[in-house]
Amino acid sequence: MKRGLAVFLCVLLLAACQAASADPSGTPLGTNAASVATVASAGGAGGAAATASAESDSDDIDIPNATVNYYDISGATADEMRAQLNALRPTAYDGSKGDAVTTWYIQWNWPGYGTSSCDLAAATVSYDIKIEFPHWVEPASPDRALVARWTSYTHNLATHEEGHVDFVVDNYQSVTAAIKGATCTTADAAARAALDPFRQHDLDYDDDTDHGATQGATFP
Repeated sequence: MKRGLAVFLCVLLLAACQAASADPSGTPLGTNAASVATVASAGGAGGAAATASAESDSDDIDIPNATVNYYDISGATADEMRAQLNALRPTAYDGSKGDAVTTWYIQWNWPGYGTSSCDLAAATVSYDIKIEFPHWVEPASPDRALVARWTSYTHNLATHEEGHVDFVVDNYQSVTAAIKGATCTTADAAARAALDPFRQHDLDYDDDTDHGATQGATFP
């Protein structure tokens, strides 16, 4: 039996996120009784236009516990690069755009889901986190100052996104505790309620960091 809920939350960052309301629909990961929560954090300032998401073989950004997928941009000046970011950056579920988009999923499962004789003691909870991130394909002779500027930006953007990732990794087992403290008929609702602090953290974290600006996530 498979059950699921995807809740999308995209938070406005002056340098790193754009806001959106919750969406109560979606598809669960995994098999059996799986429930999913999602937060999309769209990073970067500027523009609109079509989405392009290409996976790069670059390993410049390493964010533990998350899969980083790259999309390529080009340009020989900061303005050209910003235009590329605006045109190619990924899109959150509601159509808002950002230079980086982080999406986390929390799913749970236990034997006998949906029955009165379920085994909550055997419940398992897991997470999956993905980040869409920009990768600059440098021109043949890039300006060194521009390289340094871009490197600083992407480092700071990654630092901000890592804050979203770390909270999920550090706290996802609170969902396990909520499940095991419930009954077979209330466990799923308890798990869903346990996700509220995760969504609140993303709001508070973005507020505390001035939406990423205090971490230097601005370009150009």
